[in-house]
Amino acid sequence: MRWGFVLDQGACIGCHACTVGCKAENDVPLGAFRTWVKWIEHGQYPETQRSAAVLRCNHCEDAPCIEICPTIALYKRSDGIVDLDADRCVGCASCMQACPYDAIYIDPNEGTAAKCHFCAHRLEVDLAPACVSVCPEQAIKVVDLDDPAIRTELGARGAVVRKPERGTKPQTFYLGADPATLDPMAVDQTRTLSHSEVPDPMPAPGTAHARAVYDIPRKKQWGSHIAAYLVTKALAAGALIAAALGAGHTMALGAISLAFTVVTVLLLIGDLHQPSRFYFLLTMPNKKSWLVRGGWILTAHAFLSLPWIVGFTGVWLTVPSFMVGMATAVYTAFLFWQARGRELWAEDKILPYVLGTQAMAAAALFGWCFGQGSALFMALYAAAVIATYFWPMPTPGARQGHKLMVGHPAFGIGLTLAILAIAFPPLVVGAFIALDWIYIKAGQEVSLS
Repeated sequence: MRWGFVLDQGACIGCHACTVGCKAENDVPLGAFRTWVKWIEHGQYPETQRSAAVLRCNHCEDAPCIEICPTIALYKRSDGIVDLDADRCVGCASCMQACPYDAIYIDPNEGTAAKCHFCAHRLEVDLAPACVSVCPEQAIKVVDLDDPAIRTELGARGAVVRKPERGTKPQTFYLGADPATLDPMAVDQTRTLSHSEVPDPMPAPGTAHARAVYDIPRKKQWGSHIAAYLVTKALAAGALIAAALGAGHTMALGAISLAFTVVTVLLLIGDLHQPSRFYFLLTMPNKKSWLVRGGWILTAHAFLSLPWIVGFTGVWLTVPSFMVGMATAVYTAFLFWQARGRELWAEDKILPYVLGTQAMAAAALFGWCFGQGSALFMALYAAAVIATYFWPMPTPGARQGHKLMVGHPAFGIGLTLAILAIAFPPLVVGAFIALDWIYIKAGQEVSLS
């Protein structure tokens, strides 16, 4: 048996009973939602038409939230339900970046992720999920997707899923839904909602076929801590690479490498909503998550910095230091690719080159500080930033995020500083700060729901 939802939007009256029933059953905090109703509007007054859609976790067959979760807090049950063990969650919010449907939130009281779990506790005692029980129009149904008759009926009635192009194989199906309610790119998101005002300092208009007149605000989970982590990680990688390339003053470079590695780790721990559980990444790791793999790389980086500090050098140290330094720089690209909900990041195939040249630019900066700088490394980084500006993005969401990124003043400032750093290397740190900040910000500005 494999459970799935069928949402009949032709029968739905948009009354929010499912939202209220879910909140009451699962003690969902104020301001958080496991299921919610979105209203959109077509046309101009007085010729307008409104449509509603019930949005929630899709219990995907190929769930990206499970793949990226570093502690196996998210997992798939034998009946197809994607569930979450809050006791294992460290509150890193990576699952929120991986989910293309905005279905996960951080519980403000517990500091852990939370989402629809299909009211599994009710199913196990032969009760329907709370949302099904309270729906006055019986517009929400639970079905066994292993039943061929159910699959045939869904096909015959033209059932659709949200964002099938993301490859997650959603197990929540819609009947009679207005396509604009399921596609955030079809909605002009710069409009003020009719029931509330959602701050939008960086507007991200869709194709404007419709307007959102009721929706819920979503807090951006990754901010200055993650942008700073990218900067300090690049500097740590650059210091170790500079030592490996024989930039001189290797003891000082080893100390710099270790110091920035420690700061990087502290920034990552500080960004967790459950920082006291950071050791879960070591004691109960998901080996497929690049958060865990990145932790291993940073650990190796720290250990390789120590011999340089005490003056142990040689080819035996040079080659692994260079390789681990580059791995420290580049592994974040694989982490961002696992964040499949954020298309700017997930579809950014040039990112490993950008991160690699960023580390080489940092190495050139440290070399310059000790009288052995390389303008070539700075030029390669500037070229990577220029290439980022022109790099084609394959999906509408990625293109929208890219447009927001390169159109923001921070990108222009970062690009200018990257070019000027060829002549005066210290300016490259400003380029790192501006470009990493806008990259993190723009990636989260494109609405997922």
